[in-house]
Amino acid sequence: MRHIKKSVGLRAFEVSNNFVLIIISACMFLPFVIILATSLSSEASIIREGYTIWPREWSLDAYNFVMETNAIGRGYMISIFVTIVGTAISVTITAMAGYALSRNNLKYRNFFSLLFYFTMVFSGGLVPWYIMVARTLGLRDTIWALILPLCFNPFNMLLIRNFFKTLPDSVIESAKLDGAGELRIFLSVILPISLPGMATITLFYMLAFWNDWWLSLLFIDDSTLYPLQFLLRQVLSNIQALTSGLARVVKISAIPKETVQMATSVITIGPIIFVYPFIQRYFIKGLTVGAVKG
Repeated sequence: MRHIKKSVGLRAFEVSNNFVLIIISACMFLPFVIILATSLSSEASIIREGYTIWPREWSLDAYNFVMETNAIGRGYMISIFVTIVGTAISVTITAMAGYALSRNNLKYRNFFSLLFYFTMVFSGGLVPWYIMVARTLGLRDTIWALILPLCFNPFNMLLIRNFFKTLPDSVIESAKLDGAGELRIFLSVILPISLPGMATITLFYMLAFWNDWWLSLLFIDDSTLYPLQFLLRQVLSNIQALTSGLARVVKISAIPKETVQMATSVITIGPIIFVYPFIQRYFIKGLTVGAVKG
């Protein structure tokens, strides 16, 4: 096979393009390096010398302060459980609703789509929503209060619906000729070729469940059910209260305020950093590669 020679201009463009991308990537990665370095530094060095990309004085005081203040381990397990279970339920409901609304033979599909879109524009308000979740459904002080209120997002449903509409009808028609029903088509045909779209809404739901602390503030009074984000929010709130003079018996200099803020960021984003690369690879795959035989 003959190799096509690249012109000098094309090579120059590729080199400059790669250089620009490297610079942009470094700028995006630099804040994380500063956060990590600050969390591993002593509070005195941060106050004295400011933020650096390499710790001037190594210290684990921030992490020790966070770990000793609250039951971080239990909070981690609750957050992981809520994220896994909530994401699984949310993706299942969202994908099934999106697939049903993407089919042209569904009666009143435009009406149902309008109803979902209406909830994105207008809301019943915080008080009715709180009464429904806490009293009508009786979810207060239960683990399901952290899962069910976030189980469906109309934006994600419309996103996956539009994705399903781009799939060729010939795939579904071929499955119907083989005697497959709607559920079998959805599970065996549609989902395998929809990994990019499914990965997108999965990532959105994972981030929503993992970063949520608002539901805990509203519905959870039992400290054994506090997720990680809410516990870390309490740590930062306590530090802010101490440094504001609300507890003058504590020496302000002994509280690692700046380093604790960075340590909490590292602790919270850790799992997402490890999960994201496994989901990201599905974004670059073809939508229907191999779905229709030529």
